[in-house]
Amino acid sequence: MKILALDLGKFNSVACFFNSKTRKSKFLTTPTNRETIASIFKDAKADLIVMEACGPSGWNNDLAQSQGLKTLVCSTNEEAWR
Repeated sequence: MKILALDLGKFNSVACFFNSKTRKSKFLTTPTNRETIASIFKDAKADLIVMEACGPSGWNNDLAQSQGLKTLVCSTNEEAWR
């Protein structure tokens, strides 16, 4: 499974591309804007997009789902994340 995990920031974000079969990962620092994120979603061909619940996660989730991608938005305020 190819997973794209996003650490979303107001101006910049970090994308982690992880392949669960090979256990290889690659990181990319990128501006947080629609054009760049849309391009990453298209090029990554990920089976799952994972992101934290935060300000930019709303439009990122909508953008991913509009491209037919499966998303998971995680609340890092829950007990499991402490």
